[in-house]
Amino acid sequence: MSRLLENDSLDLLAHYRVPVPAYGTAETPDEAASIVEKLGGRAVLKALVPAGKRGLAGAVRFVSSSGEAEDEARRILGMTVRYFPVKRLIIMETLEIRREFFFSITFDPTRKCPVVLFSPTGGVDIEEITAERPEHLFELPVNIIRGLEVYQCTDFIETSGVESGLALKCARAAQSAYQAFRAADSRMIEINPLAELVNGEVIAGSGAVILDEQALFRQPELKKKLGKEQGNGWRPLTELENCIRKIDSIDPHVCAIRFNELDGDIAFLVSGGGYGLSSFEQIIREGGRPATTFDITPGPFEEKMFRIVKAVCKMPGLRGMVLSANVSNFARVDRRVAGIVRALKELDIDYKHLPVIVRYDGPGADDARKMMAEVPGPEMYGAESTLEDICKRIVERSYDNGVKQQ
Repeated sequence: MSRLLENDSLDLLAHYRVPVPAYGTAETPDEAASIVEKLGGRAVLKALVPAGKRGLAGAVRFVSSSGEAEDEARRILGMTVRYFPVKRLIIMETLEIRREFFFSITFDPTRKCPVVLFSPTGGVDIEEITAERPEHLFELPVNIIRGLEVYQCTDFIETSGVESGLALKCARAAQSAYQAFRAADSRMIEINPLAELVNGEVIAGSGAVILDEQALFRQPELKKKLGKEQGNGWRPLTELENCIRKIDSIDPHVCAIRFNELDGDIAFLVSGGGYGLSSFEQIIREGGRPATTFDITPGPFEEKMFRIVKAVCKMPGLRGMVLSANVSNFARVDRRVAGIVRALKELDIDYKHLPVIVRYDGPGADDARKMMAEVPGPEMYGAESTLEDICKRIVERSYDNGVKQQ
């Protein structure tokens, strides 16, 4: 998942004139203490990781001196928060908050437009609040041609019960955030809390931005910010996942790859939306343990499939590999299989201990079968074999070699 860290999210929001707190980043306790001094001796320290619920994990601390900041920074920098090791901190000025709101912009694929979400009850427990009291979450679809106007957003926020003067201030911040959302090709921007301070000002107390991965080619500067701390949404990327991302970057506009490494032993390279999901579940029902999730969109497959197969076959502990897709209509099967065959010819595979099952059909299927026949060992099937057939077959071959599943 292309989620900007909080400092980069706040940088983006500030660039589009969303009011944000003063903040800095630190990699050492000494740096943290220095920043706290510059902020007047009082600040809040947060783990700088692409994950939420940091406060519940003990990775958010308020400090009232540089010495206290140094101690807390040393403790937080040694933590792991939701699988992410904490290597940096964001240190922010403390805010005198009178009231907290929740604000977010996301894209609704059903309505095919951006949607503004607003709740007059914000804070860290927003998920629980909206689950228990859904009437506290208000939605505003945005006409992507007209954009989001301040007057329109003011009226919307007033319907949630916020008084007009405060609603106007929130609306101005919302419009600026929407400009950032559009300019950065975002999938989601969340400000929680959008805070009213005791002096009457409205400020983004925290920010999170998720970018559209398929639009990153238009955002080279933002793409550079997606560094080693980037993850897949719930943990850091593995070495293999980073390798597959590099393969995908060969041409990110066609044959887009979605890939995750799992704690299993059957390499699962089955694509096709519902077909892939059903196959994944079927392998589990048969007693198999998938080692990956995978999807690839149509296009000139050969080079990417060649590199993917070579990379995945290096996974330790593999007992089998299955490659399949639903029956193709427009994408040629032989181009996909050509890459697989190239990889298998270069790999030294003992197919008795690492069975490979291939199942494709569609345009070019006859040529694909001829190519696959050049590699003795793998099994290839077409439309005559069902999804259930190949899932059962790969599980049987993977675990019936004298090696029982643990």
